[in-house]
Amino acid sequence: MISLIANETKKLTLRFSTWLYPLIILAVILALSASFRSFIPDLNNVQLMLTINSISMFLVALFSIVIASAVVSSEFSYGTIKLLLIRPYKRWQILLSKYIVVLMYAILLTIFTLVMTYIIGGILTSFASFTQDISTANPAYSESGAITNIGQTAASALGSQLGFFTIQLIFSTSIAFMVSSLLRSQALAVGIGLFLLFVNSIAGGITLMLVEQFQWFKYIFMAPLYYVSMNANGAGMDVKGLSSELAVSILAVYYLIFMALAFIFFQKRDVSV
Repeated sequence: MISLIANETKKLTLRFSTWLYPLIILAVILALSASFRSFIPDLNNVQLMLTINSISMFLVALFSIVIASAVVSSEFSYGTIKLLLIRPYKRWQILLSKYIVVLMYAILLTIFTLVMTYIIGGILTSFASFTQDISTANPAYSESGAITNIGQTAASALGSQLGFFTIQLIFSTSIAFMVSSLLRSQALAVGIGLFLLFVNSIAGGITLMLVEQFQWFKYIFMAPLYYVSMNANGAGMDVKGLSSELAVSILAVYYLIFMALAFIFFQKRDVSV
């Protein structure tokens, strides 16, 4: 199993896009940091992180989805899947090694983005403590207009954002990986993954309306995913009938079902090129 993971890691590192995506994120961070510095001169690097995380982390999710959609479908496109299957490993081990490498890339890309945002923000603005109160620079408002995050530290806010983002990242990336495994289509996998990312901003109001009208709709993965993504962006949006625990539990059930389908079908179906 270790050799499979090492082999998949080597394949991934040989791809040009693997190194291109961090460079794109770095360029975006530089541009955003310089822009915010010119508009808000007294902004520090921690406040900057909380401000631009929604954009930079969206790119992390986007590029992770592209990687996840290609890691299986490309084997069929290039005809290399047969070379994998003749090796003394079970199919589920081959698929699992690919999935592990995808998650490793997504996590490393997330860490890289956070570190670069902190360093670049500190160089362009100033380095600050994570214990600072963020309610002044990054206030969160309730429906009545009251500030809800008075006394909240930057570390607490950042931890909450990252926690929800990790759930969103794993779920969206796993869906793209599943579609790629089942249908062998990178385009379709990327399309569905992008849909999961964009639907929250495009159809967020529709999701809220459907949850208001039909209580059962909160159990459809779009509602808890919307809840998670809004909290990952720092918006703190509430969805009727959903708590953090319930939203994460519902997504966990869908995650297990989708991943089970990917592994079962990959083992059973004909994978001839």
